[in-house]
Amino acid sequence: MEIYRSEKFNPEELALLGRAIGTVAQGTIIVGRDGRAISRYGKRAMVVGIVSTGSTIMDVRLIPLIALKDFAHKKGLPLAYVYYYSGVRVEVSGIDADEIEAILGGRSFIEAHPNDIGATVYYPNAIDDFLHEVFKHYHFKLEGKALVDCMNTPAVLFFPRMSEHFGFEAELINDMMTSYLPPKPREVFLQKLKKGGYSFGMRFRPEGIVEIYHDDETREFGSMWMLLEYMRKHL
Repeated sequence: MEIYRSEKFNPEELALLGRAIGTVAQGTIIVGRDGRAISRYGKRAMVVGIVSTGSTIMDVRLIPLIALKDFAHKKGLPLAYVYYYSGVRVEVSGIDADEIEAILGGRSFIEAHPNDIGATVYYPNAIDDFLHEVFKHYHFKLEGKALVDCMNTPAVLFFPRMSEHFGFEAELINDMMTSYLPPKPREVFLQKLKKGGYSFGMRFRPEGIVEIYHDDETREFGSMWMLLEYMRKHL
């Protein structure tokens, strides 16, 4: 769920948001980000707020949000994700958003003693471990060519490993994950998909949803595991 959006970069707001997240979670929180520099700095500000409450951070750094959702679900931990899409945004899962808002509004943060400040554990190989698990579980092969709209998100990191493992050719658009320019709109993707003779299409939205287009049908998934199960059965 999206709990923060701002057209401007405001590290003070993000630090306060982190204090609210840490106050509610009171445990280990997985944090990640997209490829923009503003997201990296925004995550840092948010993490400062989180650890000030005594909560611990598992920092997976650069990762697609849809993969982070699956990764955090398997770990049984809440997540907080900073990304840029027409402004700085923060997505959380496994944490009560209404409670975060209430804590933030009342400024009723937990303030840890200096000896109890939370730790940060770095986990830079999260996406590699995630793909390793996926490839260990799924061995099907697909034929043909797919049009993949990465929407300037880290979903570009799935390729070419996914296309090589599953045997299809992938043509990527909107694959500049450090760009602040808006990605080409959905209409451009649909027009190209219709005229290009592709077997299927995928569109990775910044909020961690993937759309798949096949045989005039469109489906949406919030999990890579659910997407791959659909691909295994229908493509």
